[in-house]
Amino acid sequence: MRTFARDEKGAAVVEFALAIPVLITLMVGILQFGIVLHTSGGLRHAVGEGLRFAKINPHATTAQVVAETRAHLDGIDPAGITAIDFQRGTSNGAQFGRLTINYQATPVIPFVPREVIALSETRQAYLQN
Repeated sequence: MRTFARDEKGAAVVEFALAIPVLITLMVGILQFGIVLHTSGGLRHAVGEGLRFAKINPHATTAQVVAETRAHLDGIDPAGITAIDFQRGTSNGAQFGRLTINYQATPVIPFVPREVIALSETRQAYLQN
């Protein structure tokens, strides 16, 4: 019995079997976090480009601003976009534009019931008169 208790054959396999679920969970979490950061950055870029278009084209319609915003959604699944809204307004005599994008990202976590991740990006900028 002492020989059996001191035998270390297979110890690495048991340790690996205990550690692998934690490592896989950590890797999937890092992957999901990276996807959300990439999507958020892409939304921020598209909103900025849409407002830039509205600034340099003061007579652009809402549909043109939305189309320009969609054209700059690089690397983002267009099926996840739930809304793109552009509004013009006046504040203290100055015109402004507000652009909002709502996006729903589907998590990549396997074998788990998952809820969508809702992302929203809003930016406001003053426009030329």
